[in-house]
Amino acid sequence: MRISAIHELLNTEAKKVEGAKKAEGSSKGKSFPVDKTEFSSKAQRLNDTKAQIDNISSKIAAEPDIRTEKVAEVKEKIKNGYYETADFVDKLADKLLNDFNIKNPNG
Repeated sequence: MRISAIHELLNTEAKKVEGAKKAEGSSKGKSFPVDKTEFSSKAQRLNDTKAQIDNISSKIAAEPDIRTEKVAEVKEKIKNGYYETADFVDKLADKLLNDFNIKNPNG
């Protein structure tokens, strides 16, 4: 390779750098518009909803998988025979009819 070819290549690159510096210097006096970001109200609500979901998820994760007070309550009701009473059976039947949106033929 010839030395003059390398020298020409370096001169070309140096001229590009000088041109870029001049262009940068001349643009310093100009003002450019400032970038601005705006989010729609739907996007803001979505962000708020995500924050609420994260908050609720962390609260749920902090709760134990087994609620011992409820287990103790059910065990006590089984022991006392509550689930074998007519009162419980009536409440259960009413709840099932209501949950499945069936009209109670007796009431």
